[in-house]
Amino acid sequence: MPGTVHTHIIKRSPLATSRLLTIDPLYLDLEGPLANTRFTKEDIEACRFGISQLRYYFIPYSRTYNLEIKNGQGKILKIRMHSFFSIGNKKLLKQFTQIQDQVIKTYFQDMANHYAQLIHGDLSYELCGVLLTHEGVWIRKDKPMIPWLRLGLHSYFNSCSIYDLTDPHHYRSFDYWHDWNATLLRAVINYKLQSKRY
Repeated sequence: MPGTVHTHIIKRSPLATSRLLTIDPLYLDLEGPLANTRFTKEDIEACRFGISQLRYYFIPYSRTYNLEIKNGQGKILKIRMHSFFSIGNKKLLKQFTQIQDQVIKTYFQDMANHYAQLIHGDLSYELCGVLLTHEGVWIRKDKPMIPWLRLGLHSYFNSCSIYDLTDPHHYRSFDYWHDWNATLLRAVINYKLQSKRY
């Protein structure tokens, strides 16, 4: 059964040219001024997203909604949407959240399931600077491994943190904008924790 194709008309700024973003189960395509940028689903490797803001003293000047997707060759597809003096913030936030959710569900949900199955198969790997094994997680090289039964996960709007339930000083935080694949790491750990509970 084919998946749903989502399309969005996006603008970098209120006066910029409109561009078409296509989120297809087989590819991701962004219309450009000279040529489109297209990544196939199999070639997509990482993503990061976040909202940045510029202020002049206490007055918010501009807000930028950022989403970046990286392929296997290191090429980055960049989506930027700006608002100025809070004009259109609600509309842009709604569109940005929709795009972000659709990108993650379409391209990274299967990837998260695959990584979770690797742990079940007793394979170890590193994701976002964290070593995940069948026994537990190494969040820092200079700290001991945290067994899955002692692992805690907190999720926030723009970050998440992994910690040892028995040692509050043994933790590591990940920012969805600065750390590539932090959302993928969160999804894998959440899946593993849920399976441990049941």
